[in-house]
Amino acid sequence: MSILIPIENIKDNIELILCDSMTAEQAHKELFRFSDSAYVTTDETVNLFAAVSNIINTCNSLTTHSGKIHVVLNWANLLQVSLWQASRPIIGDVFTLLKNNGVSSQELQPFKASDINDIFPWLYYGKRFDVLRKICRVAKRKLESNFKNQLTRVECHVIAEDTKKIVASSL
Repeated sequence: MSILIPIENIKDNIELILCDSMTAEQAHKELFRFSDSAYVTTDETVNLFAAVSNIINTCNSLTTHSGKIHVVLNWANLLQVSLWQASRPIIGDVFTLLKNNGVSSQELQPFKASDINDIFPWLYYGKRFDVLRKICRVAKRKLESNFKNQLTRVECHVIAEDTKKIVASSL
């Protein structure tokens, strides 16, 4: 299933917000209060990586785009964008990302046989917001590097689904 990107918003250099769920959209609206027309919200039937690629391709086809795009993601999708992988990342790749952003090998040992989603609560409830912010910045850089026009800016936010709040950002 594909999503419709409001091309008029992109053409008019209006900020576009891509959310991976209604929870992400609501969390972003609470903080930023953009109009409803700025939001593109996917669900589990949409491949988020394909949606991101669609936005990049649309922006790259426009010679004048210099707007800002926000992506509001859950942990698994943040990892997928940060690692720039079309499929769900494997734990080894996630470990490398975490090690490159301030987590030691010793700290990761308990998660050796875990699912990638098991790491987020440890970071969040352990107040490792520095690591979450760094990973948001990695995702931001990955996204921005794919835009032909270097004036396109991206902000990346990660939500905690249980609290329904943005807990870290590339801002």
